[in-house]
Amino acid sequence: MFFLTLTVVLLFPFEKEADAETYYHVTLKAFLDPRDHSAVEWAWITLVEIPKRSAFPDEAALAERYGGSLRGSVLAFVRASAWRSRHRYAIEKRCKDRPAEMEISWEESMAERVYAMGGLDNPNRPDEINFGFTTRRILMENGRWFDPESRTYVAVGPVRMEGDAAEEIRGEFNLRPVNYLDPLKHYSFCGKRWVEQYRSAFNHFHLHDEFLDGDNDIFNQTVGKKHVVYRIVRSASRDHPYWEQQRM
Repeated sequence: MFFLTLTVVLLFPFEKEADAETYYHVTLKAFLDPRDHSAVEWAWITLVEIPKRSAFPDEAALAERYGGSLRGSVLAFVRASAWRSRHRYAIEKRCKDRPAEMEISWEESMAERVYAMGGLDNPNRPDEINFGFTTRRILMENGRWFDPESRTYVAVGPVRMEGDAAEEIRGEFNLRPVNYLDPLKHYSFCGKRWVEQYRSAFNHFHLHDEFLDGDNDIFNQTVGKKHVVYRIVRSASRDHPYWEQQRM
């Protein structure tokens, strides 16, 4: 695998130099319920372009030893945030052999622990971009690698009001790529109430796209299992143009 990588490097020795002050501002809107377009999640991420030779110095030195170079760029993490709307819906089931409804709901919440990274991985097409949410190690703006799972994750359980029945906690609560301050998804069915960890539509969401004709703006959407509308702005400014705004 490494031999093939070096072969490509030697065949294409010319590369556009990555500017350490080129930022990529990503805005995403996920639609959660096809029956209710007000049920959404938003996410805002800023990444900065860092040459791979700086992100992977050992690998770059090895490539140079064989007369090649490590090309492409990593899009390092600067900051990220997310928001979800309040939502409630019901699905038909059976309780004690009778028709019944299971009610599912969650409250509005912000997410401050959001992890994502990207890359410009094709040196011959420098306008192609890969982006995704992850809990794997990510490169930070300062050039250091950070493991999101190295920090303790603490989730707040359901608050019981006087006179209300207690909600059972089901399943595990683990660190996710998007972690809301209110991590609860509520269920009510057949006389029982319980909560599970809410899982964001952005968890492990990835995209591959390209800036066309020298443009610095991508506006697109995914279709299929997840309906996500997204915008990516390439800029010399560190300021996200739509930071925590529900527009793009």
